[in-house]
Amino acid sequence: MIEREAGSFYTYLPEGCQICGEGGKLVLFLTGECVHSCFYCPISEERRSKDVIFANERPVKSERDIIEEIELMDADGASITGGEPLSKPARLIKYLKLLKEFDLHIHLYTSIPASWKTIEKLSPYLDEIRFHPVNLENPEKFIDAIRYSKEMGMDAGFEIPALYFRPDIVEIANNLDCFLNLNELEFSQTNYENLVKRGYEVDDFYGAIGSREIAERYATSVEKFHYCTARFKDSVQLRRRLLRMAYNHPEFYTITEDGTIMCGLIEGGREKIQKAIEFLDMVGGDYRFIQNAEVSAIETSVETVRKWRDRFKVDALQVSIIERYPTYKRIIVEVEPL
Repeated sequence: MIEREAGSFYTYLPEGCQICGEGGKLVLFLTGECVHSCFYCPISEERRSKDVIFANERPVKSERDIIEEIELMDADGASITGGEPLSKPARLIKYLKLLKEFDLHIHLYTSIPASWKTIEKLSPYLDEIRFHPVNLENPEKFIDAIRYSKEMGMDAGFEIPALYFRPDIVEIANNLDCFLNLNELEFSQTNYENLVKRGYEVDDFYGAIGSREIAERYATSVEKFHYCTARFKDSVQLRRRLLRMAYNHPEFYTITEDGTIMCGLIEGGREKIQKAIEFLDMVGGDYRFIQNAEVSAIETSVETVRKWRDRFKVDALQVSIIERYPTYKRIIVEVEPL
């Protein structure tokens, strides 16, 4: 048994998990539509049951949105999830072809025991497929799908939450020589009440108490086993992805050890912002103009706003130093007004 950071451990680590742990996996959320209503589903209200597409946090309206996210994070792979990705077969194939143009390792999550015909169509693009028996019930329905996938050259196996121990899943995994990925049962805003009603209790990091014990029981029974904690996903995987993104930002941003970035922020009306742009062009200051429905602003170095804050305030501009995520949504975690 090999220990990873933040409580995760494994005897077998699929390549998709290796890349994910390095922060190199783009998450392509193909659709929120799904015929199941799993009580433990952690998907947000923004996505649940809605036919929407996201590349990480970025809404996808065109292929260009996906490409920009690939480039922003220097992606080495992509995981395709939902909802149920196989419910949108034409869309799935379209984006699989796009992702393969970037030579990415691709894995897919599905709760459907796919047919030979479906797997054959996916095999030119997929490197790995992970099957999820809903509520952990009827895992035998996936035997043929796992066998077909392996015969077509894909790595294949089960990926399930730590709800409880299923000896039949263990038996199938060992008989087929496939992997079993077990995720710590994780509380979210959308599944919290359902989990509490069923007697699950949350620990200090949104994981369900008892997940570790379930994982240890599987670990002594399954030959190819991997347990991933909620803490690993947040403090290791996400941090590494943020760092990859942060280093692809212009040099005037200051990168923190957590993968957030710090910069100067200048805000105001469009005409006032234009005056600030002209001034920065004159003094040779590096900057980025931010324009969307929520904000019209300039991001520049911390040193620039400290040096010229009085000049910007003459034009009634708001000046501050911010720390934010280097992601599409630009979530601000700290503001220091100047």
